[in-house]
Amino acid sequence: MPETTTLAINRAAVIDRRPLGAASWVEVISGWAVDPVGAFAQVHTSSPWEQTEVLRYDKYVPERRLGAGLRCEAMPLLRQTELHLESRFRQRFTGVAAILYRTGDDFQGLHSDREMRWLDDTLIAILVLGQRRPFVLRERSPGPAHLADRSPAGSLPGDIVLTPGEGDLLIMGGACQRDWLHGVPPDGTESPRISLTWRWSSRRGRPDTNAGYYDGRQFSDGPRQPGYRRSS
Repeated sequence: MPETTTLAINRAAVIDRRPLGAASWVEVISGWAVDPVGAFAQVHTSSPWEQTEVLRYDKYVPERRLGAGLRCEAMPLLRQTELHLESRFRQRFTGVAAILYRTGDDFQGLHSDREMRWLDDTLIAILVLGQRRPFVLRERSPGPAHLADRSPAGSLPGDIVLTPGEGDLLIMGGACQRDWLHGVPPDGTESPRISLTWRWSSRRGRPDTNAGYYDGRQFSDGPRQPGYRRSS
């Protein structure tokens, strides 16, 4: 008898998609993970979490969260999610990048994933385990990139605030990385949150050559330094 693999994902979960203008969209698939509590515990205890530092104004500052790279083969939930994404969108994704927000003091400022470079047609899927927290989307302003995220996430009338967690799958598609910012602002919770991210880009169109989040912010005349590094 062939072995049977227990489904770790809910293929019947309802997709709630929201258009973001003519070229972008975001959707939340609630209850994607069948056992989100067990999945959180497994990822939380077994992942090689690391602290990284980002170059900001000529000095390195620690990121307010931990990160890790995971292998999809490490657990059925990851592998089944990746197979579903590749089957549904008929594209090969890169992943899995894991981020641990230890408490509400850990956060991610408004940004777009510019390190993908080709942003006209992308897919970013984020499986969220643990605490529900605001996930904010803001349409990018036509001004310089460093001015677009000055107001706190969720504070402007046009901000879109979603609250994925507890095994939900959030997907951003189309030109969302070109035209929108997203982030996880500070929150009043003491409970942890884990995001597991897969990415794909069509690599078509004009590549974005602006500085990405991890390219650093250096203003001195000294030698260039890498935009981020592992905390020593």
